[in-house]
Amino acid sequence: MWDKIRKILYKVCDVLELLMAGAVGAGIVIAALTLWPELTAYWDHRMEAGAFLTYLDAVFNVVIGIEFMKMLCKPSSANIIEVLIFLIARHMIVTSTTPVEDLLSVLSIGVLFIFRRFMLMTKPDKHHHVPNIFGAIKTAQSPEFRDAVIRAEEETAGHTGDAQEK
Repeated sequence: MWDKIRKILYKVCDVLELLMAGAVGAGIVIAALTLWPELTAYWDHRMEAGAFLTYLDAVFNVVIGIEFMKMLCKPSSANIIEVLIFLIARHMIVTSTTPVEDLLSVLSIGVLFIFRRFMLMTKPDKHHHVPNIFGAIKTAQSPEFRDAVIRAEEETAGHTGDAQEK
């Protein structure tokens, strides 16, 4: 009985998540429509020092909204990390920060990229155990792994070349 209630609540949460994604989507459309006045304002004030940063802030808001909507539609740790990377990049680019804040932002983005890389290399098993990071590093350094990556890149390049010939 409790399992049925949990499953129903989980499905309700999925529906609510999709409804919120729809609300975010509506906000993204409105924000994208307001980019045109922002662009004209930027054009009018293009010689001022902060005009481009103001326009860039509006563009980043739309991009972060899109990434957030992707995260709501298909929640995964990779999508969450992408949203965090965009948020940190927006903070570092748009706002005026100190060199220490810039260093921390760059280090944070680097750590997030490392996490994303290891999550793509080693998927958790069905019980959602944390992957063995040292095992992943050792695997990534093995000649077999490098050969497999090279073969995959060659196959991808071959498919791209076939598509360009057509």
